[in-house]
Amino acid sequence: MKRYVGSGIIGLHFTQEELFLAHGQRSGQTYHVGSMDVIDITQHMLEGGEYNTLTLGPVIEEAIRSHRIKTRKAIISFPVKFPWIRVIDVPVMSHREMARIVRLEVERLYLDSTVEKLIDFFPLDDGKDKGPGGTVPVLSCAIPKNSVAPYIDLLESANLELVGIDLVEVNVLKMAALQGVDFNDGITLILNFNTTSTDLMLMENNKLQLVRKVGQGKQQLREILNRTMPPDDMARRDLRNIDFTVPTEHLGLAGEYVTSMLGEIRRSIEFYLTDIKRQEGNVSKVILAGSGYWPTNLPAILGMQLHLPMIDLKFERMPDVICETSFSREFPACGVYAPVLGSVLRGIG
Repeated sequence: MKRYVGSGIIGLHFTQEELFLAHGQRSGQTYHVGSMDVIDITQHMLEGGEYNTLTLGPVIEEAIRSHRIKTRKAIISFPVKFPWIRVIDVPVMSHREMARIVRLEVERLYLDSTVEKLIDFFPLDDGKDKGPGGTVPVLSCAIPKNSVAPYIDLLESANLELVGIDLVEVNVLKMAALQGVDFNDGITLILNFNTTSTDLMLMENNKLQLVRKVGQGKQQLREILNRTMPPDDMARRDLRNIDFTVPTEHLGLAGEYVTSMLGEIRRSIEFYLTDIKRQEGNVSKVILAGSGYWPTNLPAILGMQLHLPMIDLKFERMPDVICETSFSREFPACGVYAPVLGSVLRGIG
């Protein structure tokens, strides 16, 4: 993927109702990520939930043309039920040989060679300091091809070349690994806050074990606060910001949001320990991700309730990435985050 970042890359992020388009491009040592458009895809659906490629394809093309973007290479992010993700050690070697080793290792680990899969991988360090015979940790992801087939058909109708797939789960784990998080010290709980959903993941022994939706996301909290805050409260203006803080005097108003989330988090941990593992285990830490899509003081709130260390993943830890924060519509940045930042991080890595 690194060879594509220099010439720019188009990012497409699908939700159930909208398609977010963005563009990422390298300029010297910096990487600029900007939004292009938000398309209502409910107007382009056929019976049975399939995309109408005859109408949606041209709309995507026009959005790209209107921004005078010449590249036709695209990376997509889309809803997937459960990607197979884990960290594996492979020998330090060329990109092509590494891809072959990862594919063979994924087939061996998942014992599922009868199902065609799209397999992606991301080295977590460059292996430069390792001599002959050394290994490098690699984040591998396998997705059944039937999960992505409708999206590939749509990209072909829009004359785009698919050069990569980035899932939100994979991006969060990439960011965490690049920032030095160790997934081997017990069970790691990851909370990824999007606008419309909050995703919970559990990693253990370098393997993604559980993915669940545990909330409706930051938009739900905004609606709760807008409904309960006094009409003349100055803090209402702050709710329009991508990063907002719930004032201390209003923390009680967010109780419904936090209580619901805490209940789902505890149920998820209990389900994993009793129904999946059927043995005792401990969560060692919590990772919060989502490009600021939560109140900036929420980590402290959750830390007090869960009594666990909190790791806050932020854009600011990657100074070479410039992210556009002024958008024409509310919160389309959530679409920029998943597909384009993932491709940019590949270039950095």
